Amino acid sequence: MRKRSSCYKYIKALLFLISFGIISVVLADEILTTDGQRYECVIINQSPYDITIRLKDRTLKVNRSNLKYVKKWPKEKNDALVEEWKAPQSKDNNLRTREEELKFADSVRHSDQPWEIYEEDVFIAFHRQEGIIRSRLQGKVGDYCKKVADKLGYKEFKLYDKRSTPDWKLKFKFYSYRDFKSWKDATAAEGMNVGNVAAFAAGNRRVFFYELYMKENVIYHEISHEIYNEFIRNAKIPIWWSEGIAQYTLLTTHEARQEISNSRFRALNNKYIPLSSHISATDEVYEDGLSVIYFLVRDKGKEKFQKFNYNLRNGMAFNKALFEAYGFKSVDALEKACVEYLKKIDVKDLVGD
Repeated sequence: MRKRSSCYKYIKALLFLISFGIISVVLADEILTTDGQRYECVIINQSPYDITIRLKDRTLKVNRSNLKYVKKWPKEKNDALVEEWKAPQSKDNNLRTREEELKFADSVRHSDQPWEIYEEDVFIAFHRQEGIIRSRLQGKVGDYCKKVADKLGYKEFKLYDKRSTPDWKLKFKFYSYRDFKSWKDATAAEGMNVGNVAAFAAGNRRVFFYELYMKENVIYHEISHEIYNEFIRNAKIPIWWSEGIAQYTLLTTHEARQEISNSRFRALNNKYIPLSSHISATDEVYEDGLSVIYFLVRDKGKEKFQKFNYNLRNGMAFNKALFEAYGFKSVDALEKACVEYLKKIDVKDLVGD
């Protein structure tokens, strides 16, 4: 029989300590020493005799005989501590990014009147009337964004959080125009017809809207566009798909029933407009796009829907992504299946998300 090595004895002792909770396998942490020193730290190495901890500016080895207690933190708190240690550099980066946004805001002001600023953790709003901003956005944006990301299956989505994700680029930026001339100039700069536009998504989590248009849903519709375009990395998609996605994430099922009913009526009466004919944002584009999304999510399942979106995110063309996820060889094949679905369903039975 071989003689047991000192390494074996060490491992046995280590396993003994772990099994009794004297050494935890969780890295995270607060320790108090017998001389009263308290450290917020991350434990990076442990032995039966000492522990090595990482502090913000150095590492430190502490004998176990000098420990009064070791308090373990959950992973989220541990990660937040590490992010906090990075704060000086992140703070500098965020200040630079904020300054860049302020310069951008000035460039799209289209007015001699300076912006007023309203800010919450997840967004900043450049505006002319704080009451309108508060009524439409205050305390609502973060929860709405999380709902949208969840419905889309966008697992990587993050919001700005000053403790856990203090990246200023994650903030949503709203530009709210009170006078018609500045709004007209802003939309013209984006190549749009002001007569058809009450709000638009500009990329980089920026949403522009006209303050005097009183339907706040249009703002959240554009937020949905921002999140989805970010999710699929601005892949090229048809307008009916884009508007259908925004309506799907915005509307409750109860609210969606009327739009789907309109598409169903056209399908039953052989007046369904081919998807390939939808080239501008008419009511039918919103209704038919929404109906297609509901068909795919309800009839084919959320897993395939998520797979399709990740196909787009990974650079796959729309038609190929459609075939890979659903087996439809073309948009025409998808349309035919959707029309048959609309003909057989009872819209009143649509419940839940």
